[in-house]
Amino acid sequence: MSATDIVTIESVKDACGITNADTDLWLGGVISAVSEAIEAVTGRWFAPRSATYYFDAGHDDDCLETPMGVVSLSYLGVATADQPDGGTGTYTAIPAASFYLDPPVQNRRNGAPAYRIVLSETGAYRFPYWGQKRAIKATGVFGATSPRVSQIATAACIRAYRAKLSGGADYSIVGLDGGMKILRDFAPSELEELRHTFGAPVVA
Repeated sequence: MSATDIVTIESVKDACGITNADTDLWLGGVISAVSEAIEAVTGRWFAPRSATYYFDAGHDDDCLETPMGVVSLSYLGVATADQPDGGTGTYTAIPAASFYLDPPVQNRRNGAPAYRIVLSETGAYRFPYWGQKRAIKATGVFGATSPRVSQIATAACIRAYRAKLSGGADYSIVGLDGGMKILRDFAPSELEELRHTFGAPVVA
């Protein structure tokens, strides 16, 4: 199972009534493809990643957009010049009291992540303004699970399994360019729900 899979093989097998391991390899591929498709459609992550990520400087010195979603941060740092990939650069840490995850918890759907990191207006810290590469370093939990999205992913996997049993076409995949090639395992209403209810907010 991949760390980016939205649902587990065990949960899908239980939903499909599968009691052996004969289809585990195939189901693993289906789950990964469905998970990737959902994250491509929504622009969000529904399998949380605990890791360090590096962001380029944007057009705002007090707000960093994180459309994939951010649940918590244990470190936030900034640099004033381009930094190399791999965490070898030098960053100035921003104390937790000087940044916020927005929108606040009470303004999000239950369990939903924040979509931006905002610096305190009264604090002494600012994000670098436009152009610097990998100038913002953030360590924490990005992306958040959603019961409804997991339900949609499971339903898509069930359809793929039934199609396999009946000799149907392949499951959903994402092309190298990020475009959707096959979405036959998602109901049209589910795709609309993913786009409009769970899609990342559009950044103006």
